[in-house]
Amino acid sequence: MSRPPRLFAAACAAALVLATAWLAPGCGTPPEFDKAVEYTPESLAQELALRTKSLAPSARKADKKRTSAPKGAAAPGYVAEPETKAQSKGQTKKAEVADLDDVLDDIEAKGRSIKALPAAEVFAKTADAVSKDQTLDAKDRDLLVEKLREMAKAGD
Repeated sequence: MSRPPRLFAAACAAALVLATAWLAPGCGTPPEFDKAVEYTPESLAQELALRTKSLAPSARKADKKRTSAPKGAAAPGYVAEPETKAQSKGQTKKAEVADLDDVLDDIEAKGRSIKALPAAEVFAKTADAVSKDQTLDAKDRDLLVEKLREMAKAGD
């Protein structure tokens, strides 16, 4: 076989392999998962305990009352979509956790994203799980359980 037909055959084979990989199921766009599926009251309790332990002792206070459910865009922790790269970097800096109220805001948003259970039940179960967590200091554990019970009373 002369050189041009070999090159042509190699190019066709390469194109065929690439086309097959691109058209084959499972290749191409990544699968999309529902983020709410990832959360359970128990996983929220574990995350809350871990994040609380990582806070500085001076930041482990929650002064905010949790007596009503947040609504829409005004909800705590709501961040509008960035329009530019500079705004995106600014939002990342804003999103850093400063104190326990910020952690609780995030846990509250995640708890409300669980559609399989009413929010009151999610927070009640999370409070029960936190109350059994022996890795937390008693003072921190009691504060977290109190705040989670406030969220449970606020309900939907």
